[in-house]
Amino acid sequence: MKLGSLVLFLLTLSLIATITLLSYAIYTADRTFSLGALSSFGMTLLLFILYRVYASSAYCPLCRGPVLRGSGAQRNGSAKRTFGSYRLRVARNIIFTNSFTCPYCNERTKCVVKERPKGGQVVKRRSTYRR
Repeated sequence: MKLGSLVLFLLTLSLIATITLLSYAIYTADRTFSLGALSSFGMTLLLFILYRVYASSAYCPLCRGPVLRGSGAQRNGSAKRTFGSYRLRVARNIIFTNSFTCPYCNERTKCVVKERPKGGQVVKRRSTYRR
């Protein structure tokens, strides 16, 4: 979740930089800014692809709503935004506080990594039923 949040922030900043560079390059007709805008567009495209990969695995554990990507479901009436975006608020909270408030169910959730069993394999329990 933390990596998806970081990529979302970088994507937002890269998109702002691309639009700014492209606008300035058109205004001044300068080739160096045009090349900068083109490379910034490539970086934005790469970050968008990474965002789609990492955001698809970030869910609220309570309601199973996707917190870093849209689902079309109605959000909670008391859900708050950052710069007009619910996703940016969730990403900001994950990065800085390691927890987030789900915009769908409005429950506060701590981001924890589940430990794997030793050896990385799932151990099956033997049943106590005998014949």
